[in-house]
Amino acid sequence: MAEGGFWTRVTRIFKSRSASNDGPDIEEVGARLDEAYRTQSKLLAQVRRGVADVATSRKRVEIQLASLRREIAAADSEAKASVTRGDDAGARLALERQVALEKAAGELDDRHAQLRSEEEQLIRSAASIERQIEDFRVRKDTLAARYSAAQARNEIHGATAGIGATAGEVGRVMADAERHTRELEATADAVDELMNEGILARPGESQDEALLRRFDEALGSVDAEPRAVEGDGHGPHQISQ
Repeated sequence: MAEGGFWTRVTRIFKSRSASNDGPDIEEVGARLDEAYRTQSKLLAQVRRGVADVATSRKRVEIQLASLRREIAAADSEAKASVTRGDDAGARLALERQVALEKAAGELDDRHAQLRSEEEQLIRSAASIERQIEDFRVRKDTLAARYSAAQARNEIHGATAGIGATAGEVGRVMADAERHTRELEATADAVDELMNEGILARPGESQDEALLRRFDEALGSVDAEPRAVEGDGHGPHQISQ
């Protein structure tokens, strides 16, 4: 009865400690943090795609600029050749074409500078977002590890406190068990001794058989005692001649 009451109280202590833990649901918090991490990762992917798109546009403008510069150089060469031939009209047309191409090239230069600035800004933004995401991931993982460690420590402390609070009763229960065990051992030893002496019957043996066994053992011990040998010439009743 005492032992049952002890374990009932121990169980009650652990239940009360578990019920008093009003902290946040770690699974819910972990799910929210994971969702935030996925959202940030999607944003980073979008920024990287923006960087790639701007870089592609910049390269296309560079190709167009290279083509315009070749056309400008060709128009300049044609204008010089026309002047050399004395073809004023041809030279004028070539110069007009050169001016139009240079204007278009200037606009493309401005567009190229704008794209390069946007690309550099997006690259800086992507790097910043990536650092923030990495910091967030480290904090998230560290927080999860700290929470698990703190939870394990609290469980250990709770178990230790519960055991310490019931240590006296544990000692009493174990002392009762040890005393009862010694009594059982003493009873078993006494029964074994009575069986060996034939006072009690052994398993499978009747009481009469036990008494007969006891008589035989007693008789055997008497027969085993040494007897004086008569007429050996050394006994006390020897008659001298």
